[in-house]
Amino acid sequence: MNRYFFLTALVTISLFLAGCSMHPPQHGEEMSSKAEQNLPGDVYLLKGLFNIFSLGMDDIGENLQKKGLKAGVYAGPSWRSLAGQIVEIRAQAEQDALLVISGHSYGADDAIRLARALNQHGVVVDALVLVDPTTPPKIPVNVRRCINIYRSQPATDWMPWLRGVPVEGENQSTLVINRDLRTSGQHEDLLEDVNHFNIEDIPAIQEMVVEEIVAVFRANEDRITMTNQALREHR
Repeated sequence: MNRYFFLTALVTISLFLAGCSMHPPQHGEEMSSKAEQNLPGDVYLLKGLFNIFSLGMDDIGENLQKKGLKAGVYAGPSWRSLAGQIVEIRAQAEQDALLVISGHSYGADDAIRLARALNQHGVVVDALVLVDPTTPPKIPVNVRRCINIYRSQPATDWMPWLRGVPVEGENQSTLVINRDLRTSGQHEDLLEDVNHFNIEDIPAIQEMVVEEIVAVFRANEDRITMTNQALREHR
């Protein structure tokens, strides 16, 4: 009973504290490769319901900015307003900019909801990078690639909170990769320390997320070069 009361109180308090602490995507100062210089693209990072606990997303955003990417950190519940902003920005833009969305916990669920809202306006999401999604909707067809990093907890995964679960796409047009840290056989050194509350705050996990996002930009180097050329000609 005490544990149930504690969890209920924690959820209630977090709803008041979550807020919409929105930071627009910003360029970093350091450039790690030619493909990452002056990139026409945006990375949106969404925090979970317990906004005060998804602090690792701030670190991921800073690391991406240091690599020259435009990255902003947002409260997960702001996904509706973000969708409107992205649609408006894309409608006015004259370049084919990359779009990557990431999130932790309920923020990962909201990242999918954001992608689904963008699908209604024909906006393509180049990649979703999810960390421990809790009650995820299906990945919509406008998402080209989805990487899901999570730690399964067989004893408690039946509960619709405090867990990480696999995701699935609406159809095979989206490449969906579920990476379970518990069963992958590659991350035994992390298993004792990783739980739902701290998974996004562990440096090794943060590095995985950053690498996945940077890989999207590197894989689209030709597209980025063409877009930068078009921007220079427009100016």
